[in-house]
Amino acid sequence: MTKISHENNFTYLFSALVTLFFSMSALTYIESIWLSNAVEILIVSILFISVRSLKSDKSWKFTVYIMMFFLLIIFISNKIFENTTIIDISHLFILLFFFVGSLRLSYRQILTSKEVNSNMIIGSLVLYFFLALIWATLYLLLLIFFPEGFNGLESLPWKENFSKVIYFSFATLTTLGYGDISPKNPISQFFVYAEAIVGVFYMAIIVSSLVSASLENKKN
Repeated sequence: MTKISHENNFTYLFSALVTLFFSMSALTYIESIWLSNAVEILIVSILFISVRSLKSDKSWKFTVYIMMFFLLIIFISNKIFENTTIIDISHLFILLFFFVGSLRLSYRQILTSKEVNSNMIIGSLVLYFFLALIWATLYLLLLIFFPEGFNGLESLPWKENFSKVIYFSFATLTTLGYGDISPKNPISQFFVYAEAIVGVFYMAIIVSSLVSASLENKKN
Protein backbone atom coordinates (compact mmCIF):
# COMPACT_ATOMS: atom_id res chain seq x y z
CA MET A 1 0.00 0.00 0.00
CA THR A 2 1.38 3.41 -1.00
CA LYS A 3 2.25 5.66 1.91
CA ILE A 4 0.14 8.79 2.29
CA SER A 5 2.12 11.81 1.11
CA HIS A 6 1.62 15.37 -0.11
CA GLU A 7 1.39 13.97 -3.67
CA ASN A 8 -1.48 11.54 -3.05
CA ASN A 9 -3.20 12.61 0.18
CA PHE A 10 -6.41 13.76 -1.48
CA THR A 11 -6.78 10.42 -3.26
CA TYR A 12 -7.13 8.61 0.07
CA LEU A 13 -9.56 11.17 1.46
CA PHE A 14 -11.59 11.14 -1.75
CA SER A 15 -11.87 7.34 -1.60
CA ALA A 16 -12.93 7.49 2.05
CA LEU A 17 -15.64 10.08 1.38
CA VAL A 18 -17.03 8.21 -1.63
CA THR A 19 -17.12 5.07 0.53
CA LEU A 20 -19.00 7.05 3.19
CA PHE A 21 -21.60 8.29 0.70
CA PHE A 22 -22.20 4.86 -0.83
CA SER A 23 -22.23 3.11 2.55
CA MET A 24 -24.76 5.57 3.96
CA SER A 25 -27.08 4.79 1.06
CA ALA A 26 -26.62 1.02 1.43
CA LEU A 27 -26.99 1.10 5.21
CA THR A 28 -30.53 2.49 4.99
CA TYR A 29 -31.64 -1.08 4.25
CA ILE A 30 -30.43 -2.51 7.56
CA GLU A 31 -32.01 -2.40 11.01
CA SER A 32 -31.85 0.89 12.89
CA ILE A 33 -29.63 -0.38 15.73
CA TRP A 34 -27.01 -1.67 13.29
CA LEU A 35 -27.30 1.51 11.25
CA SER A 36 -26.35 3.60 14.27
CA ASN A 37 -23.25 1.51 14.98
CA ALA A 38 -22.17 1.48 11.34
CA VAL A 39 -22.53 5.26 11.03
CA GLU A 40 -20.34 5.78 14.10
CA ILE A 41 -17.62 3.52 12.67
CA LEU A 42 -17.72 5.29 9.30
CA ILE A 43 -17.53 8.75 10.84
CA VAL A 44 -14.61 7.89 13.12
CA SER A 45 -12.84 6.34 10.12
CA ILE A 46 -13.28 9.56 8.14
CA LEU A 47 -11.88 11.60 11.04
CA PHE A 48 -8.83 9.33 11.27
CA ILE A 49 -8.17 9.31 7.52
CA SER A 50 -8.57 13.08 7.40
CA VAL A 51 -5.94 13.56 10.10
CA ARG A 52 -3.59 11.26 8.21
CA SER A 53 -4.29 12.79 4.80
CA LEU A 54 -4.59 16.54 5.22
CA LYS A 55 -1.53 18.66 5.83
CA SER A 56 -2.31 20.09 9.26
CA ASP A 57 -0.58 21.42 12.34
CA LYS A 58 -0.41 19.63 15.68
CA SER A 59 -3.22 21.72 17.16
CA TRP A 60 -5.73 20.52 14.54
CA LYS A 61 -4.64 16.90 14.91
CA PHE A 62 -5.06 17.20 18.66
CA THR A 63 -8.49 18.78 18.13
CA VAL A 64 -9.60 15.91 15.89
CA TYR A 65 -8.45 13.35 18.45
CA ILE A 66 -10.46 15.23 21.09
CA MET A 67 -13.50 15.11 18.78
CA MET A 68 -13.01 11.36 18.35
CA PHE A 69 -12.93 11.01 22.14
CA PHE A 70 -16.19 12.97 22.51
CA LEU A 71 -17.80 10.89 19.77
CA LEU A 72 -16.86 7.79 21.76
CA ILE A 73 -18.49 9.32 24.85
CA ILE A 74 -21.62 10.08 22.81
CA PHE A 75 -21.66 6.53 21.43
CA ILE A 76 -21.47 5.07 24.95
CA SER A 77 -24.14 7.50 26.18
CA ASN A 78 -26.49 6.37 23.43
CA LYS A 79 -26.06 2.79 24.61
CA ILE A 80 -26.83 3.68 28.22
CA PHE A 81 -29.58 6.24 27.69
CA GLU A 82 -32.20 6.67 25.02
CA ASN A 83 -31.29 9.07 22.22
CA THR A 84 -31.85 12.61 23.44
CA THR A 85 -32.01 15.86 21.53
CA ILE A 86 -29.01 17.27 23.39
CA ILE A 87 -26.85 14.28 22.44
CA ASP A 88 -27.92 14.51 18.79
CA ILE A 89 -27.22 18.25 18.65
CA SER A 90 -23.80 17.77 20.27
CA HIS A 91 -22.97 15.00 17.81
CA LEU A 92 -23.93 17.12 14.80
CA PHE A 93 -22.03 20.19 16.02
CA ILE A 94 -18.88 18.07 16.40
CA LEU A 95 -19.31 16.87 12.83
CA LEU A 96 -19.97 20.41 11.60
CA PHE A 97 -16.80 21.67 13.28
CA PHE A 98 -14.79 18.83 11.76
CA PHE A 99 -16.15 19.36 8.24
CA VAL A 100 -15.50 23.12 8.39
CA GLY A 101 -11.95 22.55 9.66
CA SER A 102 -11.25 19.96 6.97
CA LEU A 103 -12.66 22.31 4.33
CA ARG A 104 -10.27 25.04 5.50
CA LEU A 105 -7.25 22.73 5.37
CA SER A 106 -8.19 21.39 1.93
CA TYR A 107 -8.76 24.88 0.57
CA ARG A 108 -5.43 26.09 1.91
CA GLN A 109 -3.49 23.19 0.42
CA ILE A 110 -5.14 23.55 -2.99
CA LEU A 111 -4.63 27.30 -3.28
CA THR A 112 -1.03 27.24 -2.00
CA SER A 113 0.01 24.43 -4.35
CA LYS A 114 2.65 25.49 -6.87
CA GLU A 115 1.49 23.02 -9.49
CA VAL A 116 -1.76 21.59 -10.72
CA ASN A 117 -1.64 17.80 -10.80
CA SER A 118 -4.10 14.94 -10.45
CA ASN A 119 -3.92 15.19 -6.65
CA MET A 120 -5.00 18.84 -6.74
CA ILE A 121 -7.87 18.06 -9.11
CA ILE A 122 -9.05 15.29 -6.79
CA GLY A 123 -8.58 17.77 -3.93
CA SER A 124 -11.03 20.17 -5.58
CA LEU A 125 -13.58 17.33 -5.56
CA VAL A 126 -12.84 16.67 -1.87
CA LEU A 127 -13.43 20.36 -1.19
CA TYR A 128 -16.78 20.08 -2.97
CA PHE A 129 -17.68 17.02 -0.89
CA PHE A 130 -16.95 18.88 2.34
CA LEU A 131 -19.19 21.76 1.25
CA ALA A 132 -22.02 19.28 0.70
CA LEU A 133 -21.38 17.64 4.08
CA ILE A 134 -21.37 20.99 5.88
CA TRP A 135 -24.79 21.87 4.49
CA ALA A 136 -26.10 18.36 5.05
CA THR A 137 -25.17 18.71 8.73
CA LEU A 138 -26.87 22.10 8.88
CA TYR A 139 -30.03 20.58 7.39
CA LEU A 140 -29.97 17.80 9.98
CA LEU A 141 -29.73 20.42 12.72
CA LEU A 142 -32.63 22.33 11.15
CA LEU A 143 -34.71 19.15 11.17
CA ILE A 144 -34.16 18.87 14.93
CA PHE A 145 -35.28 22.44 15.58
CA PHE A 146 -37.93 22.51 12.82
CA PRO A 147 -39.24 18.94 12.27
CA GLU A 148 -41.60 20.20 9.54
CA GLY A 149 -38.93 22.35 7.88
CA PHE A 150 -38.62 20.27 4.70
CA ASN A 151 -41.08 18.65 2.35
CA GLY A 152 -40.06 15.06 1.63
CA LEU A 153 -38.08 14.58 4.85
CA GLU A 154 -39.62 12.93 7.89
CA SER A 155 -38.70 13.79 11.47
CA LEU A 156 -36.49 10.74 12.08
CA PRO A 157 -33.26 10.19 14.05
CA TRP A 158 -30.56 12.05 12.13
CA LYS A 159 -28.61 8.91 11.22
CA GLU A 160 -31.66 7.54 9.42
CA ASN A 161 -32.02 10.81 7.49
CA PHE A 162 -28.30 11.22 6.75
CA SER A 163 -28.36 9.57 3.31
CA LYS A 164 -31.41 11.54 2.13
CA VAL A 165 -30.00 14.83 3.41
CA ILE A 166 -26.65 14.25 1.68
CA TYR A 167 -28.54 13.56 -1.54
CA PHE A 168 -30.54 16.77 -1.09
CA SER A 169 -27.38 18.73 -0.29
CA PHE A 170 -25.66 17.61 -3.50
CA ALA A 171 -28.82 18.26 -5.53
CA THR A 172 -28.88 21.80 -4.14
CA LEU A 173 -25.13 22.44 -4.42
CA THR A 174 -25.17 21.44 -8.09
CA THR A 175 -28.47 23.38 -8.58
CA LEU A 176 -29.93 20.14 -9.94
CA GLY A 177 -33.14 20.54 -7.97
CA TYR A 178 -35.25 17.43 -8.60
CA GLY A 179 -37.91 18.80 -6.26
CA ASP A 180 -38.64 15.60 -4.32
CA ILE A 181 -37.22 17.34 -1.24
CA SER A 182 -37.75 21.06 -0.75
CA PRO A 183 -37.53 23.69 2.03
CA LYS A 184 -40.79 24.48 3.74
CA ASN A 185 -40.15 27.46 6.03
CA PRO A 186 -38.17 30.72 5.54
CA ILE A 187 -35.16 29.57 7.59
CA SER A 188 -34.68 26.33 5.69
CA GLN A 189 -35.24 28.24 2.43
CA PHE A 190 -32.42 30.63 3.38
CA PHE A 191 -29.91 27.81 3.91
CA VAL A 192 -30.97 26.11 0.68
CA TYR A 193 -30.52 29.14 -1.58
CA ALA A 194 -27.29 30.01 0.25
CA GLU A 195 -25.92 26.57 -0.65
CA ALA A 196 -27.02 26.98 -4.27
CA ILE A 197 -25.16 30.32 -4.45
CA VAL A 198 -22.02 28.77 -2.94
CA GLY A 199 -22.20 25.92 -5.46
CA VAL A 200 -22.31 28.32 -8.40
CA PHE A 201 -19.47 30.48 -7.09
CA TYR A 202 -17.40 27.39 -6.26
CA MET A 203 -17.34 26.37 -9.90
CA ALA A 204 -16.40 29.90 -10.94
CA ILE A 205 -13.69 30.52 -8.33
CA ILE A 206 -11.99 27.17 -7.67
CA VAL A 207 -12.06 25.87 -11.23
CA SER A 208 -10.82 29.18 -12.66
CA SER A 209 -8.06 29.24 -10.01
CA LEU A 210 -6.90 25.76 -11.04
CA VAL A 211 -6.95 26.71 -14.73
CA SER A 212 -5.01 29.92 -14.05
CA ALA A 213 -2.42 28.05 -11.98
CA SER A 214 -2.04 25.46 -14.74
CA LEU A 215 -1.48 28.13 -17.39
CA GLU A 216 1.04 29.87 -15.14
CA ASN A 217 2.97 26.62 -14.71
CA LYS A 218 3.10 26.12 -18.48
CA LYS A 219 4.50 29.63 -18.95
CA ASN A 220 7.21 28.99 -16.36
